[in-house]
Amino acid sequence: MRFPSDLHFRGLAGRMHWPHPSRDTTPIAHRHTSDEDAEVAKATLYVSTVTLVVLLVVLAAIAFGQEAMHWLGVH
Repeated sequence: MRFPSDLHFRGLAGRMHWPHPSRDTTPIAHRHTSDEDAEVAKATLYVSTVTLVVLLVVLAAIAFGQEAMHWLGVH
């Protein structure tokens, strides 16, 4: 198997590992404001909270189902 000749691993690594730019990239032209960062932080916190609540509900339902099967004598 041959790799294409225009495949540059350093450039691919720079794109895969976003915080560490490769040598041939340009400087960041757009900076986020603190308001935008605050909105992203709030959204992240909201999504994390909703995910945690859904996970707890699912785990409680599984535990209740197992107890119900035990009470009913299902083996």
